[in-house]
Amino acid sequence: MRARSAMAVAALTALVLALPVTTASAAPDTVAVGASSAGATAPASFVPLNISRILDTRTYDQTPLRRPRAVEAGETFAFPVAGWSHHPPQELTAVPDDATAVVVNVTATDTTADGYLTVRPDAAGQTGTPATSTLNFEAGQTVSNTATVALSPRGTNRSPRISVYNSAGRTSVVVDILGYYAPSTPERRGQKYDPVRPTRLADTRVEGGRLGWGGIVTADVAREDLGTADAKAVVLNVTAVDPSTEGFVVAYPSGTTLPHQGSNVSYGPGRTVANQVVVPVGADGKVKLFNTGSTELVVDIVGAYGPSGLNLYSAVTDQTRVLDTRYGSGTPAFSTLRFPVAGVAGVPDNATAVTLNVTATEPQAAGHLEVFAADEAGRPGTSSLNFNVGQTVANAVTAQLGGNPGSVDVYHHSAGSTQVIADLTGWFVQG
Repeated sequence: MRARSAMAVAALTALVLALPVTTASAAPDTVAVGASSAGATAPASFVPLNISRILDTRTYDQTPLRRPRAVEAGETFAFPVAGWSHHPPQELTAVPDDATAVVVNVTATDTTADGYLTVRPDAAGQTGTPATSTLNFEAGQTVSNTATVALSPRGTNRSPRISVYNSAGRTSVVVDILGYYAPSTPERRGQKYDPVRPTRLADTRVEGGRLGWGGIVTADVAREDLGTADAKAVVLNVTAVDPSTEGFVVAYPSGTTLPHQGSNVSYGPGRTVANQVVVPVGADGKVKLFNTGSTELVVDIVGAYGPSGLNLYSAVTDQTRVLDTRYGSGTPAFSTLRFPVAGVAGVPDNATAVTLNVTATEPQAAGHLEVFAADEAGRPGTSSLNFNVGQTVANAVTAQLGGNPGSVDVYHHSAGSTQVIADLTGWFVQG
């Protein structure tokens, strides 16, 4: 089912992030697939936030170093989940003391070599190469991806810390916070999650036409027919299709002002790119997506958080690879790959949905992946990530589980074979 979008154009001040031409790179190998997870956070509800910046290594006033500095090759760069002020206290914690995990949008830019970033919990003395990756890039590329990261316990009124590992070259890193998980309290009512069968909400190729600078797509996300009528935040997959310039997209609640910082999807000429977006819902049940370049835009909904939601989230404390077709024959053209997740790598048997970081690598032809619950009545006809020949592309995916044991289907829409990797970042259970 497809709901057509309403379009509007607004002339607004320019945002951040200069975006160079984008290409792709390789993902790291791993020696174990489906190994037991080291642990997970306690089940918790979600508190959405308006997008805001907590790190920009290109500037002196949005980094704990208080000076601009790229992240070096092989470096693990730890930083607090906090905003920044020019006046004491300069570090302003962005989440409460009892937060268990944080949802962030991570961008690599000004890259000087092919490589990847891994975002993970900060651990004392943490060194070495991680077994998983969050996003992949080539020299000169700007890439974004959403990540959910477990938070370690810390003292009262102290900001938790997360870290980013850079595999190669010198890379500037930008991180925007989208929300956090924490136990509900009388003073703070978090929202529970319900998956939605992936559904297309907007497609400018069908209605509205190509967006230019300042173009806005308005998506109706709180809908009875989707079971999201009381949604307070939604999980979207947003795709910039066939862009002709550099640019980025910012999602925000309808009826509010455009955030002065932050971005959700970064793109460059000729590269179709998707990113998962978590965004609060406006009072009118809609969200807006502001564009800064020239592109077509596609918006799919995959889930919602709200008072009628049933599911709580646990983030893994050590991200685990649960699928890697490079150990087999790869994914053939126009095929569907099914893999079980419930009961694997610490995922409980009663899990209802999972969060994954899905990577397509070594594709022999252009195409896309669709990730959805196993045993669905046919493919949903949406997309989770897109790739060109030879590219390595990653995207965060929140997928409902189906079948017994709970499993995920990955439909591979391409005329050639592609290797597919999936890293587990967390799961939902009813509670």
